[in-house]
Amino acid sequence: MSVAPVIHIGGWPGAGKKAIGRRVAECLGGRLIHNHLMLDAARALYARDTPESIAMREEVRNLILAHARRLPDDVPIVLTDALADEPAARPLFQPTLELARDRNAPLHLFVLDLSIDENQRRLSDPSRAGGTKLTDGDVLKTIRSREKLFTPAAAVVLDVTNLSADSAADKICRHLERPHA
Repeated sequence: MSVAPVIHIGGWPGAGKKAIGRRVAECLGGRLIHNHLMLDAARALYARDTPESIAMREEVRNLILAHARRLPDDVPIVLTDALADEPAARPLFQPTLELARDRNAPLHLFVLDLSIDENQRRLSDPSRAGGTKLTDGDVLKTIRSREKLFTPAAAVVLDVTNLSADSAADKICRHLERPHA
């Protein structure tokens, strides 16, 4: 029996990582570990980016990934994250690399990109309201003007500007079905 893959989906806030990741996990019969599992837990107790929030986020991530390592080898794991291309992102991406290594699983990397106009439109979707997800288009515009997306060397960049979550997930699932060298 081969080991199921670990799939990492990165992208801008509001790009559709969670919705696409959920559909990819469903397509593969896998599990989704989206970045807000850690962020929301920490923000329930602490202000963003405080030492306490950062520590709790790391503790929750480590606990979730420890349990993910215990899943049967045939269960695919889909992770999402929104990381800037800066030195501070590398340690945040490292647990994904370690999860794939520890499971002896193939790692597939995807980065969702989209136009700023579509990104801002999606940010205002009512499903984002009421939680800790970014909904302020001006903040997004500032982020996108100052930062680049973290795009690992082996990542497939997928422009989702004109794709629904279902269409984007289908593209990812089809890509995963192809043999890779």
